[in-house]
Amino acid sequence: MKERSIYLDNIKVFLISYVITGHIAASYGAIGGGRWNYLETVNDFATKASLSLFVLVAYSFLMGMFIFIAGYFTFPSLDKKGVSRFVKERIMRLGLPLVLYYFLIGPFVRYFSKLAKGYDGSFIQFLTESYHSGIYGFMGVMWFVVLILVFSLAYAAFWYFFPQGWYKPKTDSFPANTKILLFVLLVGFSSFVARIIFPMGGDFAGSRPLGSIVFFGTSFFLGTTAARYNWVEKLNLKSALPWAIAALVAMIIPVVLLIVFRKNLGIGMIAKSGSLASLFYAYWEVIKTLGTGMISIVLFRKWFNKPSKLSDTLGKSVFLAYFIHPLICVLFLYAFSTSGLHPLLKFAIVAPTALVTTFATAWLLRLIPVVRKIL
Repeated sequence: MKERSIYLDNIKVFLISYVITGHIAASYGAIGGGRWNYLETVNDFATKASLSLFVLVAYSFLMGMFIFIAGYFTFPSLDKKGVSRFVKERIMRLGLPLVLYYFLIGPFVRYFSKLAKGYDGSFIQFLTESYHSGIYGFMGVMWFVVLILVFSLAYAAFWYFFPQGWYKPKTDSFPANTKILLFVLLVGFSSFVARIIFPMGGDFAGSRPLGSIVFFGTSFFLGTTAARYNWVEKLNLKSALPWAIAALVAMIIPVVLLIVFRKNLGIGMIAKSGSLASLFYAYWEVIKTLGTGMISIVLFRKWFNKPSKLSDTLGKSVFLAYFIHPLICVLFLYAFSTSGLHPLLKFAIVAPTALVTTFATAWLLRLIPVVRKIL
């Protein structure tokens, strides 16, 4: 059984912190807001540019890394519990929160979002209107949990038939750059093709486009493979550095594009299926995730791998923090919606406050035994 690595939990804490603050940034004008619950109209280029740069640093690699780590911890869990127990526990641990969010948390998130936009009806009136519109609940950010559940069940089925896997590396060393490059070429092109079939802007579970399914699926199953062959432990700075540099270059490109296309800060350039921009984005996404993930693992393993009560508490609260953060974020966004403050000032206040409140609330909720058992 693989021991749980402190530095990987710390990476997850960093990632969820970026998710929370990134959603606040999207509310105040950053690119990539999409279907996030509450978006203010912001016409100031400096505001949109600064918040967009904050979001763009992590936009592509963040969820890919989350899913990779989920896959990484799936392997030892399945290895320890066996298929039957693993499937039962995974359905309970992920399925129950999905139901709770869809029918309870999600509607409250959408209701307070509407209040922030000027809606003056009661919660019951809101639910009634939603019901008559054919809407019975709200999935929101839980698309991520749906994916993890689907990937977990798919991997359990694979394990049942191929418990020893079907890929056997020829050596025990970390994969060579030539193999990594081949992986990038194949995944990038597959993502490009997937977005021809499912264009950016199409929906999966009411949120993230189906066009990312290849990227996300690859991230998960790469995580399981990395766990099986101990690639994370074998990864060193020499192997990570070339891809980290490539990721840095990839991060700089959107900055240039943001300046050049300062009047068009949406995703229109990459949303067109089969376009050159879509092809560029497919490879940009893979390279950025791979390079950032590799260097993060190396650095966090070196500098953030010591046990502490705080890191243990935060690490165990990550999933619950993800579960409750939309409601906490939208409550703060609602509270400041009529403040008249500049969007950047509101971001500077709301983002850290929502972040701290989310983790504090998650910690308090985990004191309840039934919550701690499920989430």
